This record gives sequence, structure tokens and C-alpha cells, in this order.
Amino acid sequence: MLKPHNSVKKLRPRQPGTAMGELGLGQEFHTWRQFSGFFDDWCERHKVLFIIASLKPLVSLRQDPPSYLPNLTETLRFRFVRLICKHSGTYVGQSKVQRNKLREKIDCPATLTLRLGPRKDRLVVTEAALEHNHQLAPLEFTRCFRRRQLEASVGLPIRITNSVSKRFLGPDLVWNLADFSRGKDKGMCELLDQLDALFRSDPGAKVKLVFQEDAAVLNSIFLATSHMRALAHACPHLLFLDQAACLPGDFELYSVLCQDANGRGREVAYCLSQAGTPDLLLFIVVSLVQSAPEIKAHVECLTVGAALTGLDALQELLPQAKVQVCRAQVLDALGRRAREVAGPGQRRVINLLHNLAHAASPKVYSQYLRSLQDTAPLEFLRYFLEAWHPHRDAWVACWAYCHSREEGQGLFVDHLGTHRQKLLPVLATEPSLVGLVRGLLELESLAAELRTLPAEEVAQKYRQAWPAEAAALVAEELALARHGAVGAIRPTGDGGFILEGGSGGQGATFAVGPDLASCSCSIFTASHRPCRHLFVARHWTGKALFDTSLMPPGDDG
Repeated sequence: MLKPHNSVKKLRPRQPGTAMGELGLGQEFHTWRQFSGFFDDWCERHKVLFIIASLKPLVSLRQDPPSYLPNLTETLRFRFVRLICKHSGTYVGQSKVQRNKLREKIDCPATLTLRLGPRKDRLVVTEAALEHNHQLAPLEFTRCFRRRQLEASVGLPIRITNSVSKRFLGPDLVWNLADFSRGKDKGMCELLDQLDALFRSDPGAKVKLVFQEDAAVLNSIFLATSHMRALAHACPHLLFLDQAACLPGDFELYSVLCQDANGRGREVAYCLSQAGTPDLLLFIVVSLVQSAPEIKAHVECLTVGAALTGLDALQELLPQAKVQVCRAQVLDALGRRAREVAGPGQRRVINLLHNLAHAASPKVYSQYLRSLQDTAPLEFLRYFLEAWHPHRDAWVACWAYCHSREEGQGLFVDHLGTHRQKLLPVLATEPSLVGLVRGLLELESLAAELRTLPAEEVAQKYRQAWPAEAAALVAEELALARHGAVGAIRPTGDGGFILEGGSGGQGATFAVGPDLASCSCSIFTASHRPCRHLFVARHWTGKALFDTSLMPPGDDG
């Protein structure tokens, strides 16, 4: 009778990150990144060098990954990895002369093997022969060792990622990057294929891929379609920037919104970034201004979330803008800290903070600050004076942009709240990074944008301003616009648009004039009343849907 094969199931698993920080048989890692970081620490501590000798991507599995692990191929990446000593199969000596003299070949037995575990949800160490039969010079280790090389070695070459990082990509460069990635990194290849499809449909899109220097690890993606750039150009005055969602893995989604002429928040840029990325706010705003340089002198107010840092660096970048922090988020952060350290007196401290944040003048702010200094515990006061008092002009009402109307404060909460609701279907159905990019781009399509057209709200304004018959016809056109009576839209180059579909049939096209006040369709030419095509073009560009100048002669009520 044959003995059972020594499989992974027979191993006694050890959990990653043990107190000793050592490797051993059965040790488990739930992501490739977790293993590579742990292995870097181990190699650095023992001053040894390993390289990947062979690997088998997880995508080559015949069966699909379990349904409860939709990100399996991106988090684990491989079903088999074998690492060997960097010097195995080479000759002793640090120079050609030494090698020719000694001709002593190293056959180092040091090797480490990981395999996909039996439940297919983790990598398990199945072989761990970690003793080397030769010495490694300290200078050679210092020269050759680079953290995160395990991640870099299975993707794009470091020389490539260093050269393209933080630059806007073009179609040719995306194609070349995809060619480098093919057969090595399925996730990166799929992302680049998605970007290639974007550039084929939208050559004016602006995309940056940011990699960690000398590591070839993707750190951030900046994305702005031509449509988003046009919205930024048309409605640059009020901008809103905050984290919109935490994503699977270590990525976070940040969104930049503008406010269009209908008072609605519209997306003008996305940034997907690794958690903890330094100088992220500056990177996003720099990239936005580079993608739409015309807005630089026209931004009047930029409101950001309280968790974002680096406001001081933005003043030179947006010389005409007031940069401020969402007051509600600041008060939330201060309230949490007060509840942690203020004890029984927390209610009075929180009330003082609320009054201080809404102070109508610098003098009133100073009065409430003195009261806070007399009331708050020393620990809380130190936190407030270090973290928020130096930046009071960014969140206190008396220094705010148009503080009497709470401009940029209540709007920030409303616009970001609506935006997050819009994202929910994408976040629920697109768990991978590539899927999220695809979903975000689909949200910028004409069909998705038209679903947000406030048809009934605008129709009510026309009912109040126009005769009943004319208003009823406009309400019908608004409803048709919202429900997809137009199939596609493309710019003509002079400010106008060509729209496909509509009342003339699937193959019909209609021309909307550069002023977005005239159309070639029969409805407009017969009555000169706004048609569905005008409403689609106006909504697409952020122009006012209710406009009394669209009223034809004789319909002034």
C-alpha cells in the first residue's frame, strides 16, 4: 500500500508575522504583498539574497476561484512560487579575474517554495531550506538588496515604471506597457487593456500611473476623461475634493467634483491611490490643473475633506482660490477627540468648538478660543492648537469663502453624499481595481449622466414661467431626454454637438448649435421650443437646463 503523498493539507500551518519573525513549513500568507513584505524583512535581517526561479500564475488554474473571493487572482497572484539563492549556479568571486582563477561554481541548496493552500485562499510555505553554503559580503548585500523586488520582478521593469511615473500616458505608451506586462502580471495587463480601450474611444483622456520609485509597484492612478475635463473648464469656480470610498485591498478612491450651472456636483477627476500615499492632495490638484490648465486662474474655492493634508502647498497652484476644509468634518474630528479625553466636561468643550467654528469674526473666534483654553483638558488643547488652530482660516466661518451663505460647506456635504450614492452600484459589483476603473468610466457615459438629469425639477420651473401648453411640451421633452431618447453625443469642434437617435429613428442625427440654444430637429424648427437634444447637450456640458432665453416669442406668459 502506498503512503499518502505529503501534501499541503498535512502541514501544520503557522500564522504570518510570528513573534520570532521567522520562516517555516506551513507558514501562511493571505496576499502576495503580505508575503513579499514579510520576506523582505526576513532577508534584510539575515543579510541573504533570493530570486524567483519559477512561478505559476493563479490565472492558469482550470477551476474558477471561489465566489466568496472575487479578488483571488489579484491578492494571491500565484498558485506556485519557488525562490532560490541569488548566487545558485554562479561562480565564486567578485570579478572576472577571480572567477577565472577559481572557477568554483556555487550550488547553494537554499530554496523556498510556496503553493496555493487547499482552500485556495492563501499561500502556504511547503519547502523551506533556508541555510546557505557560502558567505555573502555585506557590501554586496547593500548593493543588491532592494525592498519590494519580489513585487517588481513579476511586473513591469523598474526602469520603465521610473520613467513613466507621474507622466500623462499616451495610447502608444499604454500599448508598450501592456506588451511588457503580458504573461507576467495579469492584473496590470488588464488595467492597461482597459486604458487602451479608453484612449481608442477618447483620445483626449488624461491618465497617470504612479509607481513607487525603484519598486515598480502601482501606487496611484489619476483619471480624467475628455468629458470630465470639459466640465472642469465650463464650471471651474467651485471644486470639491475628498475620499469617496475605501476599496478592496489597500486602495482608496478620491474624487474631484465641480458644481454645474444647475447646482449639481459633477465629477471632473478620479484618483485611486494606496492608503497612506504622501502628498496626495498636491498630486491630485497638480494633475487636475495639468489636465485642464485653463481652470488655474478661475477656481474661486476648493473645499477638501478634513483628512487631507498639505493645504499650504496649494496657494501657489491656485492663486485666485480660497482653499478650505469641510467644517462639518473638522467638527466631527474634534468631537471624537473631545469624547476621548475631555471626560465629564466633553459636552461644554464640544459646544465651545461649535461656536468657535461658526464665529462671525476673528474677534469672536478669539473670545471662544480663550474660553476653550480655560475649559478643555491640556491634552485636548495641545491637539487643537497644533492640528487645527494654525489652519483656522481654512475652516472657521469668518474666514470662509462666502461664509454668510455657507458656500462650499453645505454644498460639499451634499455633493459628496450624492456622489457616493452614485458610486454604490459600482463598488458593489466591481471588486477588482480594473473593474472599478471600468465602472468609473461607465459612470461618465452619456446614458449614466442622463439618469441624473433632474427632469421633473426643471419641468416645474418651466410650468411656473411658461403657459401650460408650452410647459407641458417641454416637460415631455425633458422626460424623453432623461430616459435615453438620445443614443450618443459627439462634439463638432465649434462648441456644438451631433446627437444620434431620437424622434427621427435610430439612424437619425441632429445638430445642436454652439450656443446650445438651437437644434436641427423638427420639434425645434417647428416651434423654437427647447427639445430633448438641447436638454441632453446642456446637461452633458453642465449648462443651465432652465433658461428663460430659450422661450420663443409669444410664450412669455
